[in-house]
Amino acid sequence: MGIKIGEEELEKFITYQKELSCWNKKINLISRKSDSPDHIFRHILDSLLTFKAVQIPTGARVLDFGSGAGFPGIPIKIIREDVFITLLESKKKKAFFLENVIKTLKLKNSEVLCVRAEELANSSEFQEKYDLVTAKAMGKLADVIPVILPFLKFDGLLVAYKGEILKDEIKELSKKIGLEIQYELNFEVPAYDLARNFVVIRKIK
Repeated sequence: MGIKIGEEELEKFITYQKELSCWNKKINLISRKSDSPDHIFRHILDSLLTFKAVQIPTGARVLDFGSGAGFPGIPIKIIREDVFITLLESKKKKAFFLENVIKTLKLKNSEVLCVRAEELANSSEFQEKYDLVTAKAMGKLADVIPVILPFLKFDGLLVAYKGEILKDEIKELSKKIGLEIQYELNFEVPAYDLARNFVVIRKIK
């Protein structure tokens, strides 16, 4: 994939995998049928596809919307120490896990917000704060976009992970004010039987 990973980053990924596997036995972070090392590294690889979808500016502020087990936010942070990462997760147990991962991996300039996005959207502290928002395992784009847009800076990007890109979703989005669809992308990693679609959206107002 052309992504350089050093020994330090690799060790952090291994530690992350072990922490996730251990915690998954106590709380439901990912499917327990898929918490083996191979399956977790598949989630990590999926997260790293973000770097194929967009170029993240140096020192960017990144919001991982509905972070869950930390995908794709934690892998992005491991690769890019320079970015400031915010993991937004409304469920307390999952947020506690994310805080533990940040502490264990010693990830600087990282924070976890345990609150619903709708409660932050009108706060001046968070409005137009982020250069990039990632959203994975989300519902229809048309339902989620209005919640995410207030967090993005002007010209900021939303990277939406989609299992399947529905043309009617795209058509509905194109009618909304304040954004434009930059492009749609598809990546495949045959060795991991991994296929991922992205929609990249820019805030223009």
